[in-house]
Amino acid sequence: MPTRQLTRSKTNKIVAGVAGGIAAYTGFDLSLTRLITFLVVLLTGIGPILYIAAWIILPEEGSATTGLDKIISSIKSHTSNDNPHPGDLR
Repeated sequence: MPTRQLTRSKTNKIVAGVAGGIAAYTGFDLSLTRLITFLVVLLTGIGPILYIAAWIILPEEGSATTGLDKIISSIKSHTSNDNPHPGDLR
């Protein structure tokens, strides 16, 4: 039996694919999952933080890298290319 993994959906997404990924993983109706996700984000204080965290932490469907991996590699490439010598302000 293949192992299921919670991922962000590539095809069923409005913002980041978090609700689409949750619906696919749980087998719940996509519209109901979107409604619940929207209400949690809108009506709770921690909802937006949870959504953004899921956006960063969950890999996109078919990918092994997470949003956090992409952010870190982007920061590394910018810092190493823009200023190869950190003390050099030329």
